[in-house]
Amino acid sequence: MHEVANTPRGRGVLTCIQCGRCTSSCPVARVVEEHNPRKLMEMIILGSRSDVLLGQLPWHCLSCFTCLDRCPQGGDVGETMFAIRNLAVREGNIPRGTLVQTQSLFDTGRVVTPSRMALINRQRYGLGKEPAVDVKDVQKILRKTCFSKLTSRGS
Repeated sequence: MHEVANTPRGRGVLTCIQCGRCTSSCPVARVVEEHNPRKLMEMIILGSRSDVLLGQLPWHCLSCFTCLDRCPQGGDVGETMFAIRNLAVREGNIPRGTLVQTQSLFDTGRVVTPSRMALINRQRYGLGKEPAVDVKDVQKILRKTCFSKLTSRGS
């Protein structure tokens, strides 16, 4: 899968020696059995394009970059995850939750609508009212960057 390695964020795959330190140090791999960064790097190296781009593995990553800290080669697995996500989005592989957040951002200018309790706590802590969002400006930015097209694609 040269297309991953050829992206600015995907070069970490070129240094991978399959030692497994990324997986053994990954906080997500401890609780999500199928999340295995080493296995994902292996699939990229072996050219398993459809397994990589249509799977859910890269979407589990928290971007904590513990893998980078532990990699003896300095391979940036976290950045490679971003590269894979970008390629997956182009293929239409976007998790439903991400699509819901994208639609919310487009409709309300926010990814998450604050709960009633969050608004009460703002007042209690002296933060004042919820800041206003100019939804039209947010939509303009999303259209200009073609981000708004994501809401009509994916699973």
